[in-house]
Amino acid sequence: MGYLIGLDLGTTAAKAVALTAEEEILAQASAAYPLLAEAPGQAVQQASDIWRGVVTVLQQLGKRVPLGEAAGLCFSGAMHNLLPLSEEGKPLAPALTWADSRAAAAAAALRREADEESLYRRTGCPLQATYHPARLRWWQAQGVPPATAFFAGLKDWVLWRLTGVWAADTGLASTTGLLDIHRRQWDAEALSLAGVTAGQLLPLVAPKSVAGKVTAAAATATGLPSGLPVVAGNHDGGLANIGAGATKAGEMVITVGTSGAIRLLVDRPCLDPQRRTWCYVLAEGMWLAGGAINNGGLALQWLREQFFRDLSGDWQARTEAVMSEAARIPPGADGVLVLPYLAGERTPHWDADGAATIHGLKLSHTRGHVARALLEGVAFCLADVWQAVATGLEGEVDRSRPVTLTGGITNSPLWCQIVSDVLDLPLRPVEQADASALGAARLGLAALGLADSLPQQPAPDAEGIYRPDPARHALYASRHELFGALYRQLNTR
Repeated sequence: MGYLIGLDLGTTAAKAVALTAEEEILAQASAAYPLLAEAPGQAVQQASDIWRGVVTVLQQLGKRVPLGEAAGLCFSGAMHNLLPLSEEGKPLAPALTWADSRAAAAAAALRREADEESLYRRTGCPLQATYHPARLRWWQAQGVPPATAFFAGLKDWVLWRLTGVWAADTGLASTTGLLDIHRRQWDAEALSLAGVTAGQLLPLVAPKSVAGKVTAAAATATGLPSGLPVVAGNHDGGLANIGAGATKAGEMVITVGTSGAIRLLVDRPCLDPQRRTWCYVLAEGMWLAGGAINNGGLALQWLREQFFRDLSGDWQARTEAVMSEAARIPPGADGVLVLPYLAGERTPHWDADGAATIHGLKLSHTRGHVARALLEGVAFCLADVWQAVATGLEGEVDRSRPVTLTGGITNSPLWCQIVSDVLDLPLRPVEQADASALGAARLGLAALGLADSLPQQPAPDAEGIYRPDPARHALYASRHELFGALYRQLNTR
């Protein structure tokens, strides 16, 4: 009984890590699944694909470490996904993911009906297409789920497949726009706006609670031992903070994976007067204030597939080619700007209809210039988030430590340095393991009493820190102004 399994259900893959109470990572595994985007604004997933990914990743983990020696399993789940279910738990449609923007018109209609400020103050979520009130309204208008349907997240459904128990943790529930983040209960006004009742949602449990135990059928499918305790867990953003060791108020984490986010740990709900940011539950007495972008690694993937498809090798080899060509281009990309809004945008614009733009191309430019400009464009998006989060909260940030950087970006020194230069912040990359899966394992160890507390960040290693260059920051500050002006010019409606 020497380790805990952290299982992260990400946007494009399930990831698992086996972690001992002594912080030793025994094994890791991952299994990809598709994100379907077959129509404008669509970004959905089949629940059956997610379950196959879970089975595969646990079976792979079982080849590297004896699953029978696990003390428990704890979940991490991607935020904002929504799945309609029959009374028997059968999915009635593909799950909407955070990247699905088709509820934009429904969100606009809700903003005309609701007291936006009051709702935001209670739920921590602005009335936007990302959140469940608009999505449930949109879905009902499509006539897809019947009135008898109930609704859950993909993590909740996988928890049921493993344990036979229906439950939603308050952390992930706080990312729906339906939860009162102060009382940690479903919010009556939000439910009314969404057109659902509390009975159509799941019972709420604390993130550190044992939600259930692995059933005999799930044990047969996955290789997990029957009766293994399963801890409810939390959202992948919060657990990425825990995985990175950011467990004290004032510590900030920047993540760039498929999407991207800036998350500041606070000891009270902190909200933006302009309703640009969000605030989610992390643990008892702890919240995360921050903002998210839609286009991180997603934009890099598009660039790789559209501009570098002629290269041989796997996606990693092509990514290295992207970075190599971008590195040969000077900061500022010789005048090329990329607005990387391929999937619209969340913070701070909340522009579901936003579109990407390549600006400033001349005959002398190459695909390397586009690559460099796209990496810089994602960094400018993060700078927009940082400016919104810092409004009234900059004094909350612990300046005694570098900001922690997690996600696939840590595999690219060039991109890390660009983000450091643009934001004018020192960054400490964490490359140890998938941060969300690791955070889930740490939360599970604490929940089961196998660890006294959540580990904190180690002392910074000066050799591993990306530090901003003043000259490059000055250049990027000017380019960021042009970036913002171009966005406003193209998106004035």
